[in-house]
Amino acid sequence: MSTMGVKRACDQCHTVKEKCRRGTPTVPCERCARLGQSCRTIRSPGKAGRKPQGARKLSYNLPSTPISATSNMSTEPLRYSPPTSTLLYNAALSSNPAIFSDLDEWEQYFLDFMKDIIAPSPLDKFLVGPSFHDSHHTSFVQNLIQPVPELKNAAVACAAVLFGDLFSEYTNTTVDIGHKRAALAVSSLRSFRISDEKDLMTMLVLTVAMITFAMHVKDGQPYLIARYTLSLVETQYQNLIRFESPMMDLLMCLISTDTFECLLRSEVPAWRISTSERGNVVDRYLGLSYSLFPLFNDICKVANKLQHCKSDQRAEIADRLTEINTAVNSWHPSPPVDFLQRFTQAEVIIILAQAKILRLTGLLIIHRLKYPFGQHDDQAQVLSRAIIFEFDTVLQLTSRSVPCTALAYLTACFEISGEEERENTLIRSQNVVTFSKQALVKFKASLLSIWRARDQGIQFYWTEIAQYL
Repeated sequence: MSTMGVKRACDQCHTVKEKCRRGTPTVPCERCARLGQSCRTIRSPGKAGRKPQGARKLSYNLPSTPISATSNMSTEPLRYSPPTSTLLYNAALSSNPAIFSDLDEWEQYFLDFMKDIIAPSPLDKFLVGPSFHDSHHTSFVQNLIQPVPELKNAAVACAAVLFGDLFSEYTNTTVDIGHKRAALAVSSLRSFRISDEKDLMTMLVLTVAMITFAMHVKDGQPYLIARYTLSLVETQYQNLIRFESPMMDLLMCLISTDTFECLLRSEVPAWRISTSERGNVVDRYLGLSYSLFPLFNDICKVANKLQHCKSDQRAEIADRLTEINTAVNSWHPSPPVDFLQRFTQAEVIIILAQAKILRLTGLLIIHRLKYPFGQHDDQAQVLSRAIIFEFDTVLQLTSRSVPCTALAYLTACFEISGEEERENTLIRSQNVVTFSKQALVKFKASLLSIWRARDQGIQFYWTEIAQYL
């Protein structure tokens, strides 16, 4: 650590151009302490004044060769080769000065790595199946080459954390650099104004990118990001329903993020979407389950009322809960007529399992709104086992997890009581909760908190669950 009289930023803060806050030169700065990084100032003092473009030096070491490693979601190595898309990006994307004039070496590396992956791609873990790979990956690159600074910053941030999630030895580096770009993107999101359909599309893409980033970093707030954008997009909804399916998929990504968190918090989602306009489409993230979300919205509203209602209102709310339970129980997915022809057998298994898992989760949450943990456990365990069985079956048949179901798995695992079964659940969760490493960390922490409360004999309803997380 430098002991010079003049205060200088540490090497980490200097690299990402963040303010370095520390009381004395002999203690770690606030940022390094928070991120668990080595706080050092060992670089040579530079000349005063603005450095010329391209003169920055990194305190990190770039990989000397293209990385060939195993993804944490697949046993197959990533193939690092040029894409077959007709888009003209055969050369290094990041080297185009007209698009990216201010990237450091790490940021260039992230973008070129992400651009060139064919399959399996880190982007594929969000999808219900590889049939969506080409369109999803192409849209990622197309967003990169748009002359929109907000999308550029968001894309770099996402590329960084996705890279770090795949290769743990670079996690601190990628989160570090990703935060710098994410801060710029979020700032843009806060000041963004929607004046036409193009702006609407840009905001949706930007928000999904920031949600992705937030779900890969500690203390990320994807729920708040989704909720903010939904409050702005709601006024444009009539325009949205005319959009092509990919844009509606982006909207459902926001709605599902908001709704799942509201289910856990017993809060009311930002808005209730009507899915009748979509027809029998297959959502790239939610498959055939998107039409369940109006019912999830209803569950959230009832749960929220239960938190604040008077005793004489409980009978009416209980009747409403019974109505919703009947609707969820009778709900079934409506696949398009060419469903079996369009999708592979593995994709069909995942899409149908996803729909069943989310339906059963709705029923289990309703049950715990009626009865506290510790009462009527038998019926809850039947639902829990059915949910876990679907996850196990999908893993056995496809070697993949089911996307957008982390809350469902968490809800089912709350009901597990045996010590050995709990240990096996924590081990198995690494194959189920695969969205990001941080998602897995949060999952395990939440699960252990609820198990601890249950072991203490505390009987609490679903509306009180946030107190124990």
